[in-house]
Amino acid sequence: MIWVIHHKCSLFFTGVYCLLIILGCKTETGPMQKNYPGNLWQEKAPEMIGVDPLILDSALEYLREHSGGVGTDETVVVRNGYVIWKGPGAGNKHELYSCTKVFTSSLLGVLATDGKLNVQDPVVKYFPELDDGSEGQHIYGRMSFRDLATMTSGYSSITPYCWDLHESGQIVESYRCTQNYSIPGKPKNPPGKVWQYDDQDVHILGYVLTRMAGKSLKEFFSERIGVKIGMVDLDWSDYGLRDGMFFNNPAGTPNNDSAIQMNDVQGGVWTTPLEFARLGLLYLNYGRWNNWQILDSSFVVSALSNQVPSTLPYKNFDLTGRYGYYWWTNGIRRDRSRPWPSAPPRTAAAHGGSRNFCFVIPEWDMVIVRMSPRWESAFPNFGDAVWAEFFKILRSGITSARDTKT
Repeated sequence: MIWVIHHKCSLFFTGVYCLLIILGCKTETGPMQKNYPGNLWQEKAPEMIGVDPLILDSALEYLREHSGGVGTDETVVVRNGYVIWKGPGAGNKHELYSCTKVFTSSLLGVLATDGKLNVQDPVVKYFPELDDGSEGQHIYGRMSFRDLATMTSGYSSITPYCWDLHESGQIVESYRCTQNYSIPGKPKNPPGKVWQYDDQDVHILGYVLTRMAGKSLKEFFSERIGVKIGMVDLDWSDYGLRDGMFFNNPAGTPNNDSAIQMNDVQGGVWTTPLEFARLGLLYLNYGRWNNWQILDSSFVVSALSNQVPSTLPYKNFDLTGRYGYYWWTNGIRRDRSRPWPSAPPRTAAAHGGSRNFCFVIPEWDMVIVRMSPRWESAFPNFGDAVWAEFFKILRSGITSARDTKT
C-alpha cells in the first residue's frame, strides 16, 4: 500500500502536510489532477483520459432508459478536469432543489477556512438569540454547526413541517410556512441524538451564515467561490429582505412567493450542469482551485465523508451511515451494505428534487452531473438502485482508475 501526501491539513498541523490516509482519503497513484477549466471547459475523448467510450456509452444509455425526465440530455461527465461527455442540454439552467444544501454547507466551509468559526462551535456563540433556555435544559445552547450540517441538531422552527401543504397543492400556504423555518421553536430532541432529514436545519444554518457574512448567501457564494471557479451563471431564490439583507432559500425548498406570482425563480439555486460540475471539481480537488485554497481540505474530507453513525435512531427515512455535510455518501449503512456497491467507497453526491445529482468520485478523478427540470412518476424508484447499476456498468470501463480496493 502506498500512502501519498497531498494537502496541508491545517486542522491538525499548521504549515505541515498531513497524510490523507489518516482521514480515510488514500489514493494509490500519483498526485491529484490539477487541470481547471477557464471560461469554457476543455474537452477530451474518453479514451484519451482512461475511459472506454463504449462502456461509458452503455452506462449512460442505461441511465437514460431508467431516469425519466430528460434522460441524459442534461448530463456531464468530467475526468481529470476535462469534459469527456456531455448531453445536448448541458447548458440548460433550472432549479436544483435540495442540491442547494451543499452550496449552503460550502459557505459554512468558507467561514471555517477563514477561521471565523469552527464547525464544532455552538451556534449560540454567533446567534445568542437562539438559546431561550429550552425549559432549563439549554438544548439549543449545545447545538453546533456540525449538528445542523448533518441534520442531527434536533432543531425545530415555530412552524410545523410544511411539505404536506406543498404536496396538497397549497403552494402559497406552504411558502409562508417555510419562510419561517429560520425562526426557532421548541427543540425536537437534544442535538446529536436523532438523525432526521429536515429543511429546517438548513434554514437556520443559512440564516446564521447570512448574518455572519453580512450579505446574502448568493452574494457570499459568488464572491468567495463562484467568481474563483468560474461558476457565474447562477441564480438563487429568496424569501425577501430579512435584517436588511436578502435571505436566500438555503435548502432548495420548492417555494418562493415571487415565483408563485410572477413565474420567477424558485427552488433554491438555479444553474446549469456544466456550471454545477465546477463545484464538484472544487470538491474533487479538496477545496483547491488553481492558486486558491477556497475550502480547507480537512473540511472537504469531512463534508464528503459519513458523519452520522449507522446506529443512530432516525425519523422519516434512513440516511444514517451515509451522510456528510448535506452530501449523500457511499458509506456503510446499518445493514452493512453500501448504497452504490460498485462505486468507489469515497463517492459522494449532492441530491435534489429526485432528479438532480452531482457525484464526486475521488478514486476515479471524476465528477458526474445529471439534471432534469422534471421528474416523471413512471420512474418513482430513480435513485440508489439505478445509480448502483450505472456504476456497475461504468466501473469496468475505467481503465486507469486510481481505485481504492476494499
